[in-house]
Amino acid sequence: MEPSHKHDWSVTAAFRANRLDTDGFVVDFTVVQSALAEITGELEGGDLNDLLPPDFAATAECLAEYLAGRLAERISRSVHCVRVTEAPGCEAAFYPNG
Repeated sequence: MEPSHKHDWSVTAAFRANRLDTDGFVVDFTVVQSALAEITGELEGGDLNDLLPPDFAATAECLAEYLAGRLAERISRSVHCVRVTEAPGCEAAFYPNG
């Protein structure tokens, strides 16, 4: 395991649907932004080794998987992909459904 060190993560989430909702959206971005802010706020400034569940390593890949799961719990549309960028050119993407 790497020694603890700080990252300023950037998170992007994409959603998919086979039909738009009644307002013509796949997902309401304000709902997604609010959910992401709350979920990432729980992790902000902490050590991911201590904050993530024991079966998740403190990697960009595992963080993307964790965030996808948490978003799926909060958003009624299917999470297509969550991307976590830890530095320019260093990005991991997790696709819950392959």
